[in-house]
Amino acid sequence: MSHTLDIVVPFYNLGGYFKNSLTSLRQQTSTDFAVWLVDDGSTDESLALAKQAAAADDRFHVLTLPRHEGTSAARNAGVDAGTAPLVTFVDADDQVDPRFAATLIAGFQEHQADIVAVGYTWSGGWFRRGGERSGRNRWQQIAKPDMLDQVTRHGTEVGGYIWNKGFSRAMLQAHHVTYDTRLTIAEDYLYATEAAAAGENFWYNPVVLYTKINRPGSTIHSRTWEMSRQEDEVFAEMAAIKQRALASDANSASR
Repeated sequence: MSHTLDIVVPFYNLGGYFKNSLTSLRQQTSTDFAVWLVDDGSTDESLALAKQAAAADDRFHVLTLPRHEGTSAARNAGVDAGTAPLVTFVDADDQVDPRFAATLIAGFQEHQADIVAVGYTWSGGWFRRGGERSGRNRWQQIAKPDMLDQVTRHGTEVGGYIWNKGFSRAMLQAHHVTYDTRLTIAEDYLYATEAAAAGENFWYNPVVLYTKINRPGSTIHSRTWEMSRQEDEVFAEMAAIKQRALASDANSASR
């Protein structure tokens, strides 16, 4: 059966956090989506939880990588498995509002968008970007220079993250946007930057629909000096991508 949205969820040894994430996905108000649960070589009960979800709900599908290859490889596998015109990503320790899928689908369909984005927060509410949950639920268009500025900096309202956004599959395929499997950090920022450079039509709804769980042991808490160095290199590459995209658009406009 065809559907509008593919939700790609890579997971690796997340236990109870994964169970809560799966529950939030099963509580979506929309049914117009499929979930691709990609096991990245888990050795705990995570794979069993994924199989239970798939057995209980035919919108959920389980993919298993032959070995632990990393989040980027898992996300790429999930994208490749899907066929829907819109793609989003959920980290397997995070939670989404019941309106998450429906809102992304509505923005994509109403505006023929290349990228749609919604507001996000961190668990505990100590960091929030977007409107209040009961507040500004409306779409606003973002110009390409502003979108590139948003995704290439830390802590912006739209953010450089991939998990509060939906991406047009046609746009991703036309410009060969994939996750760089060599990276252990900032791969999401690079992906969002490449997608923003490739796209032309961007829409944002500030209602907060994605909750990032502040989990001990996550990358944000366990980064090494080498990872920090790699992140600096990625952000330098992102700045170059941004400048090339803006220069290309300026040249096209002057013709």
